[in-house]
Amino acid sequence: MSAVPLKVVRKKLVHEAILDKIDREHLSINTDTVRARLQTTREHVHGNTLRTCLDQWERIVADNDIDTVRKISVSDTETDREMRNMSPLSVLLSESERLRVLDLLVERTRK
Repeated sequence: MSAVPLKVVRKKLVHEAILDKIDREHLSINTDTVRARLQTTREHVHGNTLRTCLDQWERIVADNDIDTVRKISVSDTETDREMRNMSPLSVLLSESERLRVLDLLVERTRK
């Protein structure tokens, strides 16, 4: 059994927290803030694979496609891990919500 890198676990936990907040507060992901994060990320990304991920995120955000976000959140394929890494959705979490994710990460690594 191989160890799962902390970054992978953290990104999954962040996406779980985002989805919980979307469900709880009935949020849209097609917001100015999310689109701005996508644009900022695009300005700093090089390479076709990463740009392909951003293209997919732009479609997901434009369509407010929460079901696809759910699939990305639970999948362990290399593509979906990269999609989580490139996700613009973390801007939907407040600082305290991000800190709770880190606390949860610490708890899980102690087990």
